[in-house]
Amino acid sequence: MTTPVLETRGLRAAYGHRQILNGLSLSVNAGEIVALLGRNGAGKSTTLLAIAGFIADVKGDILLDGRPLTGAPHRRARSGTGLVIKGRSLFASLTVADNLRLCDLDPRALLAIFPELEPRLDVLAGQLSGGEQQMVAVARALLRRPRVVLLDELTFGLSPAMARRVVDAVVEQSRREGIAVLAVEQHIHIAERIATHAAIVADGVVKLHLRRDELLARAHEIEEIYLGHALDV
Repeated sequence: MTTPVLETRGLRAAYGHRQILNGLSLSVNAGEIVALLGRNGAGKSTTLLAIAGFIADVKGDILLDGRPLTGAPHRRARSGTGLVIKGRSLFASLTVADNLRLCDLDPRALLAIFPELEPRLDVLAGQLSGGEQQMVAVARALLRRPRVVLLDELTFGLSPAMARRVVDAVVEQSRREGIAVLAVEQHIHIAERIATHAAIVADGVVKLHLRRDELLARAHEIEEIYLGHALDV
């Protein structure tokens, strides 16, 4: 049996006295994209932050290639995790090229994923459009050759055309490089485009595991898990 690239077992996390994760378990294999679907407050983003090491009070097991993933966020990044958070994560006062050099990446490597950004390499990141910033942040995470990339609402705030461009790039790189991807999402139609599988989360646990081809067919079942909140199908 193949060892998952990423696995969580009984993950529990809290903010103060508020319990968010209540024993969440999931796995992601190489070249697989798992979408975490659920309404706001279900525990999706908390799952990513717990895996990346940004939450102190976490119980349960987080495994990367079968080995415990522990320590501070920078240590987990060096072990092979990449994180792209909602709202972008670039240094606005540095150029696109310098944002990549900070991660010991050749700026022109960006163009292998997003060639349309060539005229923007020497532009300050803060002067890019939101979509361009997301393209750079995603490419930077993928180019570091991680074992797993964690994406928090990849298409948040993007136009439909830009969303498709970014999603397609993630899908292509995941397949080509065998990168495992765990992507937080709220909408079925985006998950159906990007994911190979989906984990439906409510109350801090995974309620249902589905293949991509089951998402639309079982939309009503998913709606029930969303506790009556209608999905954007």
